[in-house]
Amino acid sequence: MFSHAIDVASQFTEPYVGLRLRDNGEVFSTMGAFIVVNSDGWILTSGHILSEILARQNGSSHTPASPDEQRIVAHSEIWAVPGFMQSTPRLITAHVNPVADIGVCKIEPFDAATISAYPVFRDTAVSPIEQGMSVCRLGFPFCDVPASYRQESGEFALDEHAFPVPRFALDGIVARFNRRLTEDGTSSALFVETSTPGLRGQSGGPLLDTQGRVCGVQSHTTHVDLGFDAQYATDSGLVTERQFLNVGAATHVDEVCSLLDAFGVAYRKG
Repeated sequence: MFSHAIDVASQFTEPYVGLRLRDNGEVFSTMGAFIVVNSDGWILTSGHILSEILARQNGSSHTPASPDEQRIVAHSEIWAVPGFMQSTPRLITAHVNPVADIGVCKIEPFDAATISAYPVFRDTAVSPIEQGMSVCRLGFPFCDVPASYRQESGEFALDEHAFPVPRFALDGIVARFNRRLTEDGTSSALFVETSTPGLRGQSGGPLLDTQGRVCGVQSHTTHVDLGFDAQYATDSGLVTERQFLNVGAATHVDEVCSLLDAFGVAYRKG
């Protein structure tokens, strides 16, 4: 059902990798996804991904300043558009809507010839997103990007086999729509909730219809209490666990288009 959609979206869905060095010398990576919106190098991703990057770049991260083995002492961001190994793109402009958990930014350098197709954002005035319709999300979960840190140069070094990172698709249906309010109730944003969870590494990736049109951008997963416990036997006796349903939440495409419109970012609707 989604083979065509995934083929389409794979042309503009790319991995974001955050490389981190802890005070104890440990190097680790975080994964996400982003959507290349147009040939000018504008990209979309989750607001929480972009906010963390901006906080680290301006030195306002909440990482403790006191000596701590878990403290992050160096970081690097990789926007892995095709050809990035020759010249790693960097952010030059960024805007975040924290309520909708969506961010748009421009990267440079960017070679438009490396992207074979750009996304079409579903026009909900013509084709509304409906409860029960089939959707699919695309991103980069279950991946680890091996890297090391060179103290002499102060730079991260990627393993030669780190890329390409495989995309992972997960389908489901639109379960409901959920409007998130700020604590003071003055602002809100609409999310599409799905019958399947979003996975770590899919944040910032597209929620697609069967034609490959973008219906939203993956934001988070909510763990909904089912209201009952389950028991199972172990060698040490019965274990009781609360049961939850993991519900994926994507920023609704109307919120995405509003952000793009607000900052004059060109995109296609259909």
